[in-house]
Amino acid sequence: SLKNRFIFLYAQVIKMLGNGRLEAMCFDGTKRLCHIRGKLRKKVWINTSDIILVGLRDYQVKQNALVSLWSSDSDSL
Repeated sequence: SLKNRFIFLYAQVIKMLGNGRLEAMCFDGTKRLCHIRGKLRKKVWINTSDIILVGLRDYQVKQNALVSLWSSDSDSL
């Protein structure tokens, strides 16, 4: 299951890199390269300075997955 394979952190988007990738500064102070999941690509538009939920993979240290975009309209993801 997804919860067993990921550790989740909040992050702020620093730069959009193209090809479904972005650079984000996690709230633990680490800058990470993130990959936008296929489920979110072209359905949820992500801009610089948006708050996102990042899944840290335990099996791939350098690759992280964007799990969800923080919605400013509501208090939840």
